[in-house]
Amino acid sequence: MNFSRQVKEEFPASSSSFSGGVLPPTATPAPPQPMEGLHEAGPPPFLTKTYEIIEDTATDHIVSWSRGNNSFVVWDLQSFSLTLLPKYFKHCNFSSFVRQLNTYGFRKVDPDKWEFAHESFLRGQRHLLKLIRRRKALQPNVSQQAPDPCVEVGRFGLDGEVNQLQRDKQVLMMEVVKLRQQQQTMKTYLRTMERRLKKTETKQQLMMNFLAKAIQNPDFIQHLIHQKHKNRELEDAINRKRRRRIDQGQPPVVNEVAIDDQMNQKDKSLEKDDDLDERFWENLLNEANEDG
Repeated sequence: MNFSRQVKEEFPASSSSFSGGVLPPTATPAPPQPMEGLHEAGPPPFLTKTYEIIEDTATDHIVSWSRGNNSFVVWDLQSFSLTLLPKYFKHCNFSSFVRQLNTYGFRKVDPDKWEFAHESFLRGQRHLLKLIRRRKALQPNVSQQAPDPCVEVGRFGLDGEVNQLQRDKQVLMMEVVKLRQQQQTMKTYLRTMERRLKKTETKQQLMMNFLAKAIQNPDFIQHLIHQKHKNRELEDAINRKRRRRIDQGQPPVVNEVAIDDQMNQKDKSLEKDDDLDERFWENLLNEANEDG
């Protein structure tokens, strides 16, 4: 076997690299790279659940995005604590929810409103949740540094609830005062109604007595009408006599003055329908008793 046989060239002789006796390096494929974000940890469940709560438009009356879409507002604290928190987090402690927000760097936008914000917690940008990291435990020397100028939610967790309870107490006190005033008004109204009821019962009794008299004595009504005419004629005579004395320049006698006062009082009392009706039946009953 002849081993000195020339090996066939794999590259053309015209190649400049081969002319020097050096073989060109063979082209090797690039090593496979891992897919971007394949092994990255997703956002914490707390953030994804919170995001889902706010994204649900059916509960916008309880919690929703702000107008700027860069924060969210809890409008109904009671419904949020009793309805949404147990559904997503299996608890109803709003203070615990606020502390969780604080650990992820959320800040409270307005001390008087439950509005929270984070630079990576934005509406329509769910992919930014992975940028939110849980805060590490503070070192002892860090606690002595100047406080962060932003309003942290943790500082308004319990304090905010205390302020809310104080406002609720004031509202309840005002409501109690209002209810007491209404109670006093109702008591006065009931006393007035009791007096009217007694008058109505008295009036009804007078009417029954009058009807009984009229049934027992057929001439009773005619007698009353005749008596009324006599009383009116007497009053007219007194009025004419009084006017005649005044025209003649003579002072009225004492009896006429008393009668005049009685007539004025009677005219004032007749201004009200209830008093007129009651006086009418009382007079009828009194006259019936006198005639009986």
